[in-house]
Amino acid sequence: MEPGTIDNLCILYQSPDFIVVNKHWDLRIDSKMWHETLTLQSQLKHRFPELADPDTYYGFRFCHQLDFSTSGALCVALNKAAAGSAYRCFKERLVTKAYLALVRGHVSQSRMTIRYAIGKNTTEGMTHMMCIDGTEGCENPKPCQSELIVLEHGSYSGDPVTKVLLQPLTGRTHQLRVHCSAIGHPIVGDFTYSLRQDSGPYRMMLH
Repeated sequence: MEPGTIDNLCILYQSPDFIVVNKHWDLRIDSKMWHETLTLQSQLKHRFPELADPDTYYGFRFCHQLDFSTSGALCVALNKAAAGSAYRCFKERLVTKAYLALVRGHVSQSRMTIRYAIGKNTTEGMTHMMCIDGTEGCENPKPCQSELIVLEHGSYSGDPVTKVLLQPLTGRTHQLRVHCSAIGHPIVGDFTYSLRQDSGPYRMMLH
């Protein structure tokens, strides 16, 4: 997958009610910052100007979120009724989310359930981060659960890594990234949750 440009939006599925796109890594879904001209919103407006809804702030109704650094399938509703249906499906947890990731080190267990509660980090200089319960400055931690399944052991640039399937069973901000870091296997390329150590890879390996 190439870096995102205004022209290379990848469409996975399209119907009168929904578009599913393959969001690029290091790309915001939308932005109010004048200097961030390349977003998923701008890609959609460029590709489908006739589908943009002037009654919405960004022109499109995004059914869920993906982090700036995360790539993957993202569903966009094309009308209010479709957006309402999608909202109910996500709220009632009828949608199964699954991600592929490369994590540092060789994970020894073939499968595990990660149950660390996650809260907002209020420590100075870390307020953009989340943290697990018990961390100094961790505010309002909430129960979280993620499933991890080992797919393959290997190496990346000579260092041991594990390819894993991740399923968030709850929906806390940065949940998978925080949980992987908490078990000692941060996601490859996750600069934030590797304490600013993992800066070598060209992207964060979460899709």
